Amino acid sequence: MALDSASIKKLILENGIDLVGIASARDLILSYPARPVTRLMTSAKSVIVMAVAHSLGAVYAPGIHLWTRNKMQTSRLLDQTAEKIGRMLEKEGFLSIPISADKPVEIFKRDPKTGRKFSQTRVCGHLSLKHAAVSAGMGEIGCNNLLLTEEFGPHQRLGAIVTEAELAPDTRRELKLCKECKKCENACPVNALKNRTYDVDACFHYWSLGFERRKPKNLREYPGYFKMLLEHIKRRDIFIEMSQTFMTDVDYCIECMKACPVGERWKKFRKPNN
Repeated sequence: MALDSASIKKLILENGIDLVGIASARDLILSYPARPVTRLMTSAKSVIVMAVAHSLGAVYAPGIHLWTRNKMQTSRLLDQTAEKIGRMLEKEGFLSIPISADKPVEIFKRDPKTGRKFSQTRVCGHLSLKHAAVSAGMGEIGCNNLLLTEEFGPHQRLGAIVTEAELAPDTRRELKLCKECKKCENACPVNALKNRTYDVDACFHYWSLGFERRKPKNLREYPGYFKMLLEHIKRRDIFIEMSQTFMTDVDYCIECMKACPVGERWKKFRKPNN
């Protein structure tokens, strides 16, 4: 087959992927800590970014566990397609790396720039998929710190393939999808979103554990923190929940995603308040 951008995209879409974009490996927008794709593969020429839409029904479902299952299935489809296309590219003589839609990730206890210990351990993907998607002209990063696309708003999972194949990149676009309506800010249970800023520690603590308070920084905060833990223990079995989280990667919050009104595909049946 011809190894050009159009044929690669067509093949990927035929495998059930909803959106595909291509970016130059040496022209990616970087997140922090900076993760240049050339550190993964010095000879990389292109990054193929793929997106699979979530089920909006799963997003609106009353229990987060239903959305978690949908997230797992979208990740599986992305990973399977990345493996398949990556193997095909290598058969054609182009070294390629499938980048998983999910874990494992890199873990940081200290800020790489300053060496100071983070107040809370941070995790970071080997490649920032949402920044790669913006680089590939697929969308923009909204006030909710999520990738927004015209078609699906924030409701998609991302995966990628890094390859030596030199493919024509897509043009970055100024889409202006985020109207700063404040719906994501108002929906956030822990005020992690405010005036286009994102408090990663507050979000991570609630999203990963379901705790409204983060780990105390000083002795004065411990009484309130222990009180919160006791309230959670009364209504939750945290140890069993943690076991389930390890097995199925449960997230405890998608409120900013649920509140976002962006996404052409959903206009016909979106909830009225969105």
